[in-house]
Amino acid sequence: MDPLGLVGVLLLIAVWQLLTWVVPVAALPAPWDVVARVGADFWAAPELSYYGLDTGLAGSLAYTATNVLIAVVSGSVLGIAGGLLTGRIGLLRQIADPVMMTVGTIPILVLAPFFLIWFGVGRASAVALVVFYVTVMLYVYAQRATFNLLPIYEDAARTLGAGKARILRDVVLPGTVPEILAGIRVALAGAWGLEAITELLGAQAGMGKLIQVLAGATDVQGIFAALLTLGVAAVVCDALAAWLVGLLTTWHKPIHSNA
Repeated sequence: MDPLGLVGVLLLIAVWQLLTWVVPVAALPAPWDVVARVGADFWAAPELSYYGLDTGLAGSLAYTATNVLIAVVSGSVLGIAGGLLTGRIGLLRQIADPVMMTVGTIPILVLAPFFLIWFGVGRASAVALVVFYVTVMLYVYAQRATFNLLPIYEDAARTLGAGKARILRDVVLPGTVPEILAGIRVALAGAWGLEAITELLGAQAGMGKLIQVLAGATDVQGIFAALLTLGVAAVVCDALAAWLVGLLTTWHKPIHSNA
């Protein structure tokens, strides 16, 4: 972990602890009380059974994480394919860009009710909504990646006798990979928040549903425990994504001369 990032986390905890001295515990529980609550409710939280939930933080997190994974994979496939195609074919770009750019600006809270009506209040509506936004995001990243690819590489390939299929396979796809992978990482980070919001609006399980139940019970400490669990999961997932991106794009890193 970045030492400065660790310092930032420690400062946040310190400020949080200081605020608990002036803010009532009913509104802001102490950091260590929240951590203790995470440990107590992680595998099982019997008190939640009164609200129709028979799982602890781990079960709710597994549900949310599964939805995030499905949505990011599906949205990435759709968005990358669309972005690469429109980046290479001007006619398709002229048709698709106005639509993608317009729907991408619609707030999630506006679209969520429609998805709940179309797909119901189960997993399908939450996944579909996150897929929608991931698709739009990766569409933009993939398309820009094709624009940012220097023409000299394609010109060199043509000079060596490469056809369109060979250029696409050996030049365009490898050349756009680093930027696309960066886009997937950004989409993954945002997908956690989007998924939690969609679950808040009408899911039957997941971290969003758990937070909604705890809010209805005015259980502030439980809400903080759920948010902490969700935040840590998102950070760990982002760290793994960053490691994979670095591993897959080591060839793309510039070589620094000692001269």
